[in-house]
Amino acid sequence: MMKMTRNVATLIIILTTVFFFLGCAGGSKELLNENYKKMNNENILRYYYSLNDEIERQEKQSSPQFGIGIGSFGHGVGGGASVGTGSSGYTADDLRARRIDVRLELKRRGLNP
Repeated sequence: MMKMTRNVATLIIILTTVFFFLGCAGGSKELLNENYKKMNNENILRYYYSLNDEIERQEKQSSPQFGIGIGSFGHGVGGGASVGTGSSGYTADDLRARRIDVRLELKRRGLNP
């Protein structure tokens, strides 16, 4: 019974971690999936500022984080703990590239953010 409880706890921790990291990356993926060339002038300006906000949010994710892991293999049980810098696991490079493209489109339309 104790072994099953440990395995369930381990599974919950792993799933929570996976969903957390998928949730962090979601905002960037949504922004990158937008088709800015089909946006009207007002929406493309909002999109440009949303890109700036998301880039800034990613760059500020540097607070310390603490993680705990528990696992078993065969007859042994192991655990571990880690402290990280809090990076999100992805960079804002794709967002910066998109921001440059949007900035060029704004210039082509004669808009200045």
